[in-house]
This record gives sequence, structure tokens and C-alpha cells, in this order.
Amino acid sequence: MNKKVQVVVIGGGATGTGVLRDLALRGIDCLLVEQNDLATGTSGRFHGLLHSGARYVVKDLNSGKECIEENKILKEIAPSCIEDTGGMFIAAKEDDPGYITKWLEGCKAAGISTKEISPADLKDQEPALTTEVKKAYLVPDAAVDGFTLAAANVLSAKKLGAQAKTYTRVTGFKIENNRVKGVFIKEKYTGQEEYVECAYVINAAGAWAGQVAEHAGQKLNISPDKGVLVIFNHRITSRVLNRLRPPGDGDIFVPHGSVTVFGTTSRSTNSPDDTEATRQEVLDLLEQGSQLIPDLREMRLIRAFAGVRPLYQPDGTAAGRGATRDFTLINHEELTGLEGLISLVGGKLTTYRLMAKAAVDHVANKLDVDKPCITHREQIYAPIVRQESSHENRLCQCEMVTKEMLDKAVADKEKFTLSDVRRLTRLGMGPCQGTFCTFRAAGYYHESRGIDVTEANKLLKDHIQERWKGSRPVLWGGQAQEAELTRGIYLGLLNLERLDSDENDL
Repeated sequence: MNKKVQVVVIGGGATGTGVLRDLALRGIDCLLVEQNDLATGTSGRFHGLLHSGARYVVKDLNSGKECIEENKILKEIAPSCIEDTGGMFIAAKEDDPGYITKWLEGCKAAGISTKEISPADLKDQEPALTTEVKKAYLVPDAAVDGFTLAAANVLSAKKLGAQAKTYTRVTGFKIENNRVKGVFIKEKYTGQEEYVECAYVINAAGAWAGQVAEHAGQKLNISPDKGVLVIFNHRITSRVLNRLRPPGDGDIFVPHGSVTVFGTTSRSTNSPDDTEATRQEVLDLLEQGSQLIPDLREMRLIRAFAGVRPLYQPDGTAAGRGATRDFTLINHEELTGLEGLISLVGGKLTTYRLMAKAAVDHVANKLDVDKPCITHREQIYAPIVRQESSHENRLCQCEMVTKEMLDKAVADKEKFTLSDVRRLTRLGMGPCQGTFCTFRAAGYYHESRGIDVTEANKLLKDHIQERWKGSRPVLWGGQAQEAELTRGIYLGLLNLERLDSDENDL
């Protein structure tokens, strides 16, 4: 790794990776540092909705305009990261009819196309919906894979010479004469510490941006906001489903691969690491969602999780759904006089490219680089493409993950976990939640990569434990039966609790 670069980017979510790619396309030498794997923060813990902007047009018209513009750009440049499902907004019997007029006016002002569809026609196309729909409109929403999008950004940047270090955290800043000179970093697995000299640092650490800024003696008023989501074991609707009312809890369903993600909530929290859902939060979501999908409580849930939104409130007067979803570029030189540091906070995944452009425009100007942003016209590609394969070649039947996909997922890694592999391939993300594919993948890497038995056992146990965490809040009905099956296989047949020594082969 070069110990001197022009720009260090902190944060490996959609925004940070988008910044890295924009810098690289302008010929700026850059390094990204991420404390975990790519997209393990908010970019990997959300509903996966590529907003049309229609959700925001009544309260925040500017956000609505930004979303529809970026929605169109991302569908053009990142088709392998997006499933263009389309979306629908539905007003149920409980919803305020006056809001529909305001919403239609907002969509028109933002340039978002809407098409009314009769409740009867919609019911024919989406049979799981309630029969008590008052009004329904089609909009250009879509589903986006945050993990693949971040990885595609980094792949594009690396081809242009950029560097990215995951599982590496910033431990401090070197500051001289009120100017940032570089950052101190520490690698998680080896404990190795390094110093990287740079001219500029872009803090794109999302919900952790405040903690990063503290290392430079700066204060950011980030308001962590927790959102809970659940996953069902099938696609409930073919399109993204939104409720046509002021944004609230439990009003978005997004089809992803073989499953549906449903959420979300909005609660202030004290920590960006508060990512566990409770049983009561899940029950509250089902109460809201069953007004649109009457049989929702009888459908099989496979897991629950939470993400933390990095809301920025400079005066601290608003929080939760009252806070803006727009993004803010903070120039610390203007704020406190510290040169060489900017922070990029707030915003949404849909507008990550626009956020990156704003940050890189600022830094490029400081570095006297006059190349304009071209991220809106250069395509990015998923590192791993799902292809037709034979049944025998698949290690994960639910998500059709093949041996070749597992090989590509770890091709440039010395250390990895099955969760790293999951984020790139969807291994274990289908209805069985890794019951069968986890031990196949661990065994495959034992043979193909030559990892020893202890390490392969650790891959297996860590992934089973990680999948179990998300299942606990939804253990009833079909998912309780699935959990018992998994426990029987791993504790009864595979004797999982004893798989700690070299004497226990897989």
C-alpha cells in the first residue's frame, strides 16, 4: 500500500465507495478505509428501495427531485445492481384522501411520473393486496442491492488505481498548524498500525461520522435513528409497495431476489451499533403492514434486523421522521478553521452518487484538479454475475449460488468470513437462511482454498451464529420449525459444539 495519497476516504458504504470512484475517475490518488466489510453499515441495513422520490414530495420536494434524477441515472449506469420492479403507492381505507391531492401535486412538481391503476386491475396483478384499496398509482421505484452497489463502485475505482482497505479503522489524525496531514490506521486481523500521509480526508462514515470527526477534535451533531425491518421467505408483491400517506412505520415492501423486505420504523438511539430488532418491534410492524396485506401475520418470517440512519441536525431541534433526509457537506475549515477535512452526512442511498459528486467537486477544487465529474455516464458492474447453472454446481439452492461465485467472492482475500461471501453472492439469504449451504460452503473452501480444519469450522460456526441472531425475534410458526431443523442438523448430525479442534474433520 502507498503510504502517501492525495485523499483518504473514511467509510465503505454507498457514499464512501461512490466518493472513491469519483476521485479515481478524475485521476486523484485515493485510499478508502472501512472498519468492517463494504456496506456493513446503513447501506447494507435498509429496505433496498431505489426511491423514485414520491415518498418525499409532500414534505421535502427537493429530496423528491434529487431522488428521481438519481433514480434515472443509476438505472442507466448500474443495471446489474438494480431490479427495475416498478413501484406502487396505495391509499387504504384508513388513509386521508386530502393527502392524495397534495401527493399528486408534489409528484408533478418533482417530475415523477404517476399512473393511476384501478383497484380491481391492481388486485388481479397483486393478489396479496387488500380488497379495500381506495386509490393506487404506479411510480418508477425499483429494488437496489446495496452490497453489490458498493462492491461495484470499488471494483470500478480499483481498475483506475484506487486502493481500498476493509477491516481497517482510523485511530487518529495527524494535525499540524490546524491542518490535517494524514491518518493513523489499524488493521483488524493483524493488528498492524500504519500512518498514511494525505492532503485531504473525506469523512463518509455514515452513522459513525461523529465518532470519526472526534478523532480530529471536531463535533458533529449526528442523530442516530434506528429503523427495524423484517424479511419474508417469498416475494409478496412483484412491485415495490408504498402506502400513500405521510411517511410512517411499516409502509414499504420491497421484493429482493427470492424474498421480501418490509419496514421500517424510526426511533432515536444512542449508538450507531444498535442493530438488533426486538420481538415487539416486529409485532408492531406486522400490525401496520397487515392493513395492506391482510394475510401478513400468517406468512413466514425468516429474520429481522435494524439499521441506523445518520441524520444530521446542526441545531438539534428535529429528530426521527421530523428530521430532513437531505444530505449536508460540512467543510470543517469554515466550521472550526481545520483545513483538509470535510464530512458528508445525512442523505439516502438513492442520492449517494450526487453526494459523492458534491464532496469530490469541493476537494478537486482544493487540489487544483479541473476534471469534471463523469460518474453519471460511466457504467459500473457487479463483481459477481449470477448465471444459469446446473443443480449439481449450486451450493446454495435458494439463491442459486455456484462454486464459481464462491471462488470469485474470495479471489483477492487472505482472510474472509462466510458473511463476507454472503454479501457478494446472497449465500444463505434465501428461505433456508443458510441451513444447508453454510456447511457446503465451509467444506468447499476447506478443499478449494486449503484452509485448515479449525479455520473451516470457525467459518461454519460464525455464520450459523450470525444467521441465528436475526432469527430470534421471529421465532414462531414456520420459522420456529426451520430453526429446530437447523439446530437438529448442526448439533445432532454435525456435532457443532465440538467442532473446535483439528481432530474434528468436516
